[in-house]
Amino acid sequence: MRLIAGLAMTLSATPLQAGQPISESLVDCAMLFTITNRAEPERANHGKGYALDRAKDKLLVAAQARAHQEGRGNAERYVSDLASAKAEKWDAKGMRYIMTQDYRDWIGYCASLIDHLGLELTD
Repeated sequence: MRLIAGLAMTLSATPLQAGQPISESLVDCAMLFTITNRAEPERANHGKGYALDRAKDKLLVAAQARAHQEGRGNAERYVSDLASAKAEKWDAKGMRYIMTQDYRDWIGYCASLIDHLGLELTD
């Protein structure tokens, strides 16, 4: 998980919940991991962009499973709709957002959550 760990500035053994269901946090993380890929779509087809895109896909699958555990009736639809909204939310902050402390805090939270849940995002 070097790619994700490299993005994270801080990790904790057990992440605090971000004040929302874990499924929603997983969707936030998925959309955050690919913010630069959405700004430059050609980037997603190679190197780090490809790895981030694959990680996003795995996070969305994990979010669907978690949403189902949380009692969501149509977990696939819930995650799909939420992913669109979260992508808009993060993209609205602009590309400079990735240089902020808030972004670093979120990436740290995501890395901690992924570790805590035992998710493997690399192939």
